[in-house]
Amino acid sequence: MNHAPLPPNSRPRRRQALRGALVLAAALALAGTASAQSSDALRFIVPYPAGGAADAMARVIVDRLKDEMKQTVIIENRAGASTRLAAEMLKQSAPDGNTVLMTTLDTAVIGPMVFKNLRYNPATDFTPITMVATITYGLTVSGTNPSKTLAQFIAAARADKNQAVVGVSGLGSTLHFLAYDFVRQSKVPDMTIVPFQGGPAMVNNLIGGQLASAIDGLGVFVKHHQAGRLRVLATSGERRAPQLPDVPTFRELGMPSLAFGSAYALYAPAGTPKARIDEWNAAMRKVLARADVRALVTEIGYEPLDGSDPAEVTLRETQRREHWAPIVKATGYTGD
Repeated sequence: MNHAPLPPNSRPRRRQALRGALVLAAALALAGTASAQSSDALRFIVPYPAGGAADAMARVIVDRLKDEMKQTVIIENRAGASTRLAAEMLKQSAPDGNTVLMTTLDTAVIGPMVFKNLRYNPATDFTPITMVATITYGLTVSGTNPSKTLAQFIAAARADKNQAVVGVSGLGSTLHFLAYDFVRQSKVPDMTIVPFQGGPAMVNNLIGGQLASAIDGLGVFVKHHQAGRLRVLATSGERRAPQLPDVPTFRELGMPSLAFGSAYALYAPAGTPKARIDEWNAAMRKVLARADVRALVTEIGYEPLDGSDPAEVTLRETQRREHWAPIVKATGYTGD
């Protein structure tokens, strides 16, 4: 993937912009909720709370998207139920091209596999628009943990049951099943997966030493790793993450089936006119091509894509469905 070159002094400006996006996220969400009642505003649904990494990425995109769409674009945070609430909100929206949802492929791929009472059908209720960014996951320990490598951590977990624990920020998602596959391949007897209600609580336990290890998106871990509070031992990408070039991939470490992350895509309600889909697609491609957007999204912890045709979204869903279906089945996990 080609990234536009940045001047040597760009990192402080990028960090300042990133901090601004995170600090103002909650205030912007409140303002967006009030303004969303305006009939001429476009709605950009995010299935996560304000202030998190996904919300910060959405705000970086929307800040530039309004110029391309020539309309006000309002973020609506609809968190909860493993992105199902946001998906239901999109399904119930008018197919007029004024409402879109930026969510992970889990919404279309994992959700139908695990939730018994799913109130949406991604095949018939959504229209894909474009890919947005990839998500790389990392297996992480505390910065004070004596394990410096993945092999050392696995050996420690075999020797000490207190080390044989992997935290995840919720069940029924790609990271949950990635953790399951890691546990299976590590061959550590009785290694357990412990769910947390969101990333912050999990990270606090990890930093404090109450949790031996955790798997989540790099956006949760990058800054803590760089500060020495946490240590990422392996990442799930096909190649090393640009944010953590010193950290090997699971593939490098002999676990190629774990070289499988997720991605964000943009969807509209089924029945949205093709002309409106094309308009959103063209605008997103222009925004994602901007050097400042790519730099900020990368620093947040994701890897921006160039945009894509809707057919590529469907193809990626199919690829992930084929990969995860046997793993999900092996876990026996189902949700309400």
